[in-house]
Amino acid sequence: MKASFLSHLVHHLACATALCFLFVACSADRKPGELFGPSEEGVLVIDAILVVDQKLPDLFLKQTIAPGAQQTANALIVEDAQLVLRVGDSSYAYTPDPDSLGRYLPPADAPTVLPARVYTIEASAPDGRTLRAQTTTPQRIEVQEFLILDEESLEVDSQLALFSELGEEVYEVQTNQVTYREGLLEVRLSASDVEAYQLAIFNLEEDSPLLIDADFLEEDDLEEFDRSGASPPLAISDGNARLPWFGIAFEGRHKFLIYALDKNWYDFVRTDPDSDGGGGGGLVGEQFQRPVFNVDGGIGFFASAAVDSVGFTVNAP
Repeated sequence: MKASFLSHLVHHLACATALCFLFVACSADRKPGELFGPSEEGVLVIDAILVVDQKLPDLFLKQTIAPGAQQTANALIVEDAQLVLRVGDSSYAYTPDPDSLGRYLPPADAPTVLPARVYTIEASAPDGRTLRAQTTTPQRIEVQEFLILDEESLEVDSQLALFSELGEEVYEVQTNQVTYREGLLEVRLSASDVEAYQLAIFNLEEDSPLLIDADFLEEDDLEEFDRSGASPPLAISDGNARLPWFGIAFEGRHKFLIYALDKNWYDFVRTDPDSDGGGGGGLVGEQFQRPVFNVDGGIGFFASAAVDSVGFTVNAP
């Protein structure tokens, strides 16, 4: 998976943009101070996602500032902090990135993230503030089949090629030329004991035509259709994930990513009161005034996931 896909996913699924309101204690839908009070100035904030079979990622460590205070880079930075990531008997010391305030880099020889392991991050500020968070990485997931089902009988109409078979050529082969809204797209995954899944879709084109009948829409309305998006957290029964057509609005090449979430990611997205999904689950999420962070001594997002993906090309009817 390309790094750009992960950065988009962080934006759409993990609410990395939430760092904005974590730091300044507000969001677009809240008055300053409603999420965090004045007493929570200077709270350490961690931001990191471990992805199974990818290298240890960069970490971000910053701090909250008082509601209404001027937001400056220096006010958000925690200088000379010590960050150590531990897994089993191994530990990896992170160092500050001289070119990016608040970013900490893993060792040059950092290994890839392993499945079903407990990773712990410990951060210490020079003034004695400490933060600790832990994630248990999910098992690997693997797409076994990518199918188009008949909408009525749910019988298999056709089978699409996988990245594991053809690589990027999946977008060109005839089997993966899909007609918009014809049949049901279903991915069948290897069994995995995970908290929940999320789906993310990316249209890989820059200017492909809109598939939706837009005669009744104003030009400004057309700008609201995104070429990427994500689902709320989902429970996928028997390893079968149905890919929703409503996430597709444009012709051309599409990449669907299926993420198996750890507990921290699941807790965050289902309780974030400012998420598009109303906390990811209707009444459950609406009861939360702030997200569940699962961070000791601070707030933020330290989570892990396993991922696999499928690719296909959508054509107009």
